[in-house]
Amino acid sequence: MVPASFSYGGKVMQLRAGALAAYEAMRTAARSEDPRIAADGRLMTLFSAYRSPDYDAARCAREGNCQGIVRASCSAHRTGLAMDLYLGATPGFAPDSSADANRLFISRGPAYRWMVLNASRFGFVNYPFEPWHWEWTGEPI
Repeated sequence: MVPASFSYGGKVMQLRAGALAAYEAMRTAARSEDPRIAADGRLMTLFSAYRSPDYDAARCAREGNCQGIVRASCSAHRTGLAMDLYLGATPGFAPDSSADANRLFISRGPAYRWMVLNASRFGFVNYPFEPWHWEWTGEPI
């Protein structure tokens, strides 16, 4: 279980133990290495982690945002190794909005820039179209 202190908005989430430990080490490093990240308690918190196929299928149907059944059947979140991090958001947008304005805002922020330079030290890789989405590979790259 992801501790509530790592969760954006107190959401209950799960990750595999190794991914959670690597995330915790990375989050600690980011906060100690960049005072701008440390100053905003929401930065580097998780807003999504493991998602079951049933959860994704229901979300897909509810939001009408599923690319057919791709999200429910192929999401990296099903592995327990993928996570969505709060790295900032344009005012008025959700932290996972794929609107160009939001992705641009995130990409210019200190948390995303820190992640691009340092996440590989902790074994994380990014899905570039979603600057908030990171996956743990199991070892530093």
